[in-house]
Amino acid sequence: MEENRKNNKGLFAAGIFVGMAIIIAISFTAVNITTLISQYVPGKTGEASVSDDSKVGRKIKSIEKLIDKYYVDPRDTKAEEEGIYKGIIDSLGDRYSTYYTAEEMEKTMEDNAGEYGGIGCYIAYDINAGNSYVAGIIPGYAADKAGLQEGDIFYKVDGEEVIECNSEEVSGKVRGLAGTTVNIIMLRDGKELEFTLIRSLVEVKSVSANIADEKEKIGYIQISSFDLATKDQFHDAMDELEAEGVNALIIDLRDNPGGDVDVATDMASRLLPKGLIIYTEDKNGNRDEYMGDGEKEFKKPMVILVNGNSASAAEIFSGALKDYGKATLVGEKTYGKGVVQVVVPMADGSAVKLTTAKYYLPNGECIHGEGIEPDVKVELDVDAYRSDGKDNQKEEALKILKEKLK
Repeated sequence: MEENRKNNKGLFAAGIFVGMAIIIAISFTAVNITTLISQYVPGKTGEASVSDDSKVGRKIKSIEKLIDKYYVDPRDTKAEEEGIYKGIIDSLGDRYSTYYTAEEMEKTMEDNAGEYGGIGCYIAYDINAGNSYVAGIIPGYAADKAGLQEGDIFYKVDGEEVIECNSEEVSGKVRGLAGTTVNIIMLRDGKELEFTLIRSLVEVKSVSANIADEKEKIGYIQISSFDLATKDQFHDAMDELEAEGVNALIIDLRDNPGGDVDVATDMASRLLPKGLIIYTEDKNGNRDEYMGDGEKEFKKPMVILVNGNSASAAEIFSGALKDYGKATLVGEKTYGKGVVQVVVPMADGSAVKLTTAKYYLPNGECIHGEGIEPDVKVELDVDAYRSDGKDNQKEEALKILKEKLK
């Protein structure tokens, strides 16, 4: 089995977005949009307002008249429309609820299909520094060929300054049609470096696996996200490791931002006995349960590696295995995102993502805003990792499993 870990050092980074993709922990569904957006409807260009007889609608019309009469430049009515829709969702004060333009939604759907037009690197956001940077390079694609390096900070994309943009925003600007070019200025050691790159379709591989210890036959699977392509990749990796006769397993969910919950529960079912994996409850107390069939339960020792950027579906996966006593969690406290987002497509191609319920682990614990404490707390020695690739968290996982195998 091919060793992929050496090419994935950049996955140990805050807020990672795999393969320049917008990874969204959501379920796609269709509902009556009027129940969510009230009187706001997409109208003709220049008619961005609620119904004229409402208080808000009248005020919008008054503001538009003021702009038409006094504002020095022409109105951008399309931007005005989108601003109204985004403003409604922003007013909820929920960081996970979002309005997507038609263009943004199209990109999101492409990303979840596992391919995108990009440059072949992982983008992460440094919360402390307030900038986005290269968290990893995918071999063979434009970023690799041009000489981008892990740690390079995104400064400008096609002349637009992005120094304060988060990873999702930078990803959206870098991505584009395959075959087109994008000009990027990066900051490295305080110096500006300019790159002109040709975008291409990049296959997003979210699972890599190998034998971490040949003597003890300890398998290792790294999962960087839970997107639609991840499920089959995971099952293939498990089939291969089990065919090689592994006696124990490490699953690495560090810096995994989550993804599709159905994918995560399907993968957890591969490891768990028959029973409840997680459940959700909405504002009215309605409960939806995710069950596992236990047909392929993995009955050998497991360790799951987590950190502060293991979020959403990654927490559901690791939390369920912890509750069943199937795995020892090693690393650092997880992020604490345990809410359900539903994406509602609209007739014009745009969409609304809303938080509609909370997730609960089998023991009834809601992880939202709390996170999951590891069974064995180990902080990553960042200096050692950067200098020689030494991974003290993974080493602790191997140590625990070897003890269990004695």
